[in-house]
Amino acid sequence: MFGLLLKFLLSCVSFQYPVYASYKALKSRDQDALVPWLVYWIVVSVVTTAETWLGFLFVWLPLYQFAKFGFMLWLVLPQSQGANYVYYTYIEPAISSHEKDIETLANTAQERVKIGGLELFNASVEYIKCTIVTMIIRDKDAEVIGQDEGFQGAQLQNGEVCKRFL
Repeated sequence: MFGLLLKFLLSCVSFQYPVYASYKALKSRDQDALVPWLVYWIVVSVVTTAETWLGFLFVWLPLYQFAKFGFMLWLVLPQSQGANYVYYTYIEPAISSHEKDIETLANTAQERVKIGGLELFNASVEYIKCTIVTMIIRDKDAEVIGQDEGFQGAQLQNGEVCKRFL
C-alpha cells in the first residue's frame, strides 16, 4: 500500500507538476521560464533511459524508490537547481564532446530509415497490386501459372509474373 502511494507521489513530482509548469512556461512564451524546464526534461530523459537499461539492477537496492523520489524531488525543485547541476556538470559536456559523432549517427540513421521506409512502401504497393491483380484474374477464370508449395503466380499484362504467398 505504501509503495503505491510512493509511486503516485513520484509520478506527481517527476511528471505531473513538471508537465503543468512546462505548459505554463510555453503559454507565457517567456524564454527564462522555458529554459529550466527544457533542461529538466533533458535530464529526466537521460535518467529514464538509464533506468530503462539498468533498472533490473536498481530494483534490488534497498529503499530504491525512496532514493529515486528524493533524487527527482531534488531535480525538480527550483531551490535546489538539481536538474541544472546534472545537466551542466555531466550531460552537456558529454554531448558537446561527442556532438559530431552524434550528428553523423543521427544523419546515417535518418537516411537508412528513409531508404528502408521507401523500400517497405514500394514492397507494400507491389504486394497490393499483385493481390488485386490475382483476385481479378481469379474472378475471370484467367490462366493461373506457377503453382509451387503455397505460391501462386498470375500472368500480368506486361508479361511479368506476380507471385504472392497464400
